[in-house]
Amino acid sequence: MESVVGSLLWLAGSADNKNMSKSHELLKFIGDSAQIFFEQQAGESLISRILDLCIQATGADRGTIFFDSQINLEQHFKYLNSYIATGIRNQTIVINTDQGIAGKVFRTRKSYFSNCVAQDKDFYLGVDSKTGYQTEKVLAVPLHWKDGKVIGVIEVLNKADGDFDETDQHALEALSMLAAVAFENYEVHQKNEESESAIEHRKNIWRKSISSVSLHSKAPELQKIYDHIGDFGKSDSNILITGESGVGKEVIARLAHHHSSRRDGPFIAINCAAIPESLFEAELFGVVKGAATGTVARQGQIELAHRGTLFLDEIGEMPVEMQAKLLRVLQERKVQRLGSTESPKAVDFRLICATNKHIEAQIQQEKFREDLFYRINVVNLQIPSLRDRKGDIPELAQAILEQLHNKRGWKLKRISPEALDRLIDYHWPGNIRELENKIESACLSAGDRAVLLPDDFQFKARPQLSVVPDAQEDSLKRFENLSLREAREAFEAEFVQRAIQGSLGNKSEAARRLGVSREGLRKILIKKPA
Repeated sequence: MESVVGSLLWLAGSADNKNMSKSHELLKFIGDSAQIFFEQQAGESLISRILDLCIQATGADRGTIFFDSQINLEQHFKYLNSYIATGIRNQTIVINTDQGIAGKVFRTRKSYFSNCVAQDKDFYLGVDSKTGYQTEKVLAVPLHWKDGKVIGVIEVLNKADGDFDETDQHALEALSMLAAVAFENYEVHQKNEESESAIEHRKNIWRKSISSVSLHSKAPELQKIYDHIGDFGKSDSNILITGESGVGKEVIARLAHHHSSRRDGPFIAINCAAIPESLFEAELFGVVKGAATGTVARQGQIELAHRGTLFLDEIGEMPVEMQAKLLRVLQERKVQRLGSTESPKAVDFRLICATNKHIEAQIQQEKFREDLFYRINVVNLQIPSLRDRKGDIPELAQAILEQLHNKRGWKLKRISPEALDRLIDYHWPGNIRELENKIESACLSAGDRAVLLPDDFQFKARPQLSVVPDAQEDSLKRFENLSLREAREAFEAEFVQRAIQGSLGNKSEAARRLGVSREGLRKILIKKPA
C-alpha cells in the first residue's frame, strides 16, 4: 500500500506544467475507478474490468494480466500465464520468466517501459509471432501480493498518442496495487463463502446423523431421558451427564443441542482429559499474539462456542485452577484471552458437561470445586451402562452395521441368532464403544460372508483383581502407621499398578479397566508415591 501512496503522491506533486494536467486527470480517473476494484464480482469479470481500466488510464491499445504458474515441476521452470489478454480470442500467452519484458519485470520486481521494442534486447518476439500482433511500445508493472511477493505482471501495449512515460508508469503502478488489494478481498470473500458452504455442509451431515439416532430404549431410565430430550432443549440450563466410559454421553449432549434453539449454532466438544495441563488455559480461553515466544493469536474454544453449545467431556479431569476460571466465565459470561489487556469479551453459550467419575468423591478429595459442581449440575442425566440395557443390543448392533455400510461402503451384514446371544451374554466393560469395535472386527473377520457367526467375535475373559483371603489381615498392616490420605494414595498406587500388570503393561487397557482416561492414568502415575 506504501507503493500506491507513493505513486499517487508522485502524480499529485508533478511540477512539470506539461504533465500536470494529465497527472491530475489520472488522479481523478483512479479515484473514480477505485470503487470498481472492490465490488464483489466473479474473478474473471473483476480481472477483465481491471485490465480495461489500466488500458484506459494509459491510453494503450491492448493489455495483458499475467500470473505466475510453475507448470513444470520436474524442471522447475517458472512461467507467466496470461490470465486475460485483450485482442485475442481463445488464446493463452505463456512465456518463461526468463523471456520478454514481462519476464524481466517479474524477476526484477521493478516497473519498465520501452517505446522502441525493436531495439530492446529484452523484448520477446515469440508472442507477436503467435498472435500476429505488432508490438511497438510496452509498459509493464509488477503485481504484488499482500506479503510483498510478486504474483504477476500487468502489461499494456502500443500507446495510441505519443510514448509511455513516468506518468503512465506511476498511474499503472497505482492501479496495480489497488488491483492486488481487490484480488485479496475477492480471495477472502471466496474463502469465506467456501468456508460457510463447507460448514453448512458439515452441519447438514451432522444433523442427518444425529436425527437418525433412535430415541427408543428398553431401559426405563434411558427411555425417560429420551422422552424429555426436547424439554431439555427448551431451556439453557446447564446439564451434567454421568456414566461409564463408552456409554454414549456425547450422543446425549448432541441430541440436547440438536433439540434446542441453538441447533444452528456451533457445537464445540472438548475432551478435558486429552489436554495437557500447561495448555489448558490457552485452549479454553484463547491467546493473543506474542503472549509467549512464537505465539500466534487464536480464539479459545469458549469463544468458538458463542451462540451455540460448549460440551466439556471428562470435566472431572479439569485442573482445579482452571475450574475456578471456568466458574468465573459462567458467572460473568465474559472471557479474556491469555495475555490480553483488553476488556473481557461477552460470550453466549449453553454448557453441557460429562464425566465418568463420582464428582462428590472428588469434592471430598479436594479435586473438584463444590461451587462449580452446583453450577454445572442443574440437570443431571445418568446414562446406564450397556450391561444394564442388554435389551437394546440387537437394535444397537443393527445400527452399527448400517453405519459401517453407509460410511465405509462395506457390504451390509447381519448377525446370526447364535452370535447375537453371545453379544447379549457378554458383560461389556467398554460399553457401546467396545460393541462398535467388536462388530467392526467381526465384519473384517467374516470377509465376504454376509452373516456374522459367533466365532467372528473375539472376547477375552476379564482378569479379576483380588486379594487372597488369608492375606487380607496382613495386607492391611502396611497402612497402620499412615494417615487416611497417605493410606488412600498408597492403596491407589498399588491398585493401579496391579491393573497395569493385569493388562500386560497396556496402559490404555488398564485405564479402561480402572474407569479413567489415558491422560487421567498418566496423571495418577506422575503423582504415584515411590
